[in-house]
Amino acid sequence: MNSKFYHLLLVSMFLCLIYFQGCASDERNNNIQSKSSISPKDSVKLKLRKLITELTQDEIKQISKTNSCYLPLLNDSTFYNKKLANAFQFNTLFNNSLSNNQPYRNRYLVGDFNVLDDSLQSKGFEEVNPILHEMVDFKGVDKKILELLQSDLQNDHQRNKVLNELSYIRDTKQKRQLTNFIEKVWKYKTPALRRKFNVNNSKVYAAGQKICLCEAQKDTIKEVARFAVSGKNYDPLPDGRGLVQYLPIGPRRTYYGDLYQITSKNWELERRYDSLDIEHDNRVGGGNNRITFYKGKVELPNFLLMKPDDNYPRAVRQNGIHEVALRELARGMLGSSNSIGCIRVSAFASKFIRWWVPQNANFFILYQSDKYYKEIKEISADDLLPFKTVDEGNKFRLWVNENLPEVARMFDLDKTGDFRNGYVLDVYYIYGELYEKSKK
Repeated sequence: MNSKFYHLLLVSMFLCLIYFQGCASDERNNNIQSKSSISPKDSVKLKLRKLITELTQDEIKQISKTNSCYLPLLNDSTFYNKKLANAFQFNTLFNNSLSNNQPYRNRYLVGDFNVLDDSLQSKGFEEVNPILHEMVDFKGVDKKILELLQSDLQNDHQRNKVLNELSYIRDTKQKRQLTNFIEKVWKYKTPALRRKFNVNNSKVYAAGQKICLCEAQKDTIKEVARFAVSGKNYDPLPDGRGLVQYLPIGPRRTYYGDLYQITSKNWELERRYDSLDIEHDNRVGGGNNRITFYKGKVELPNFLLMKPDDNYPRAVRQNGIHEVALRELARGMLGSSNSIGCIRVSAFASKFIRWWVPQNANFFILYQSDKYYKEIKEISADDLLPFKTVDEGNKFRLWVNENLPEVARMFDLDKTGDFRNGYVLDVYYIYGELYEKSKK
């Protein structure tokens, strides 16, 4: 063996030794990363997320355009009460009434009440229903059951299919809690609403007001669900003769504070409040079976009392989040301001928020005065309505009642009525395509 060949052999062996040592080192690193479920192949692409407290204001602004849960951290004075025009700190998001090890302490609500975007065009809204398998409440529940729950439970057959699957659960406590959740909350789930504009009589309004259910973590803030809401537009006349417009903007911006706590979680007449509901309320810090009535007459289902933070002494008290209740305030206006002060949501949204939100959770209400409300005079209501006559609307109403009776019952859709009200329009926006196909 000549000396040149021998030298090359030694060099090759040395390089191989270095290579295998590097591989071993990489393998050790990959083993460490595997604790976060990161494979060796993916580790090259890994980009660690910043802590929320390390985000720049530019980053928060960009993220908040698609996830309103970040809005309280945005240092933009136009979103806030003028007396206290600055962003909240990350630790303000958390519920101070719950212990540090409580799994619901990181839950809070954000009311994003802008209906216009930065170009002063209607934002529109798209609701997002919760994904159960992503929630800590359903940790340990069989995946097959959760998949069935995510499907449509509006008909009795599908609901019975889910309840039958629950019969195989051996954990009696888990079975009882799941059954109660289905019967008290989840069976009322409706398809997510989506609208660009709202129509009320012959007028068109920009839509976009929403409430977001948020969970804060060190490196992300998750939007659990998103529902359309109606904030304040009117004030009742003192003699009870009707309503007068009163928008909480400009000099009246102090009507809503930037921060509230949910201090009372009331109930409704439609559902029975029993020991399992008490058990759940205790788990999330509190709740009760009281029923709230407007002027002692009209029920406000699932009323969540909003107490303004002490920094907002001029914010009006005794407002709350509750299901749409007053007939004179159109149901179809969810997404646009149309209330007399309270935050109005759909029937399902009111039940789910009541179940999900912990007692004393923080509720942020943020919006810009020039984007809170807009009547769109350039668009004709007739161009947006799917029906042009009462007869066309009644044909759709009848079709829903005959073919989708569960839907008709859930949306309180009568067989005849106004072809422009929120009940018929909500159902058409969801099931209109199916209806049009059936006509052909």
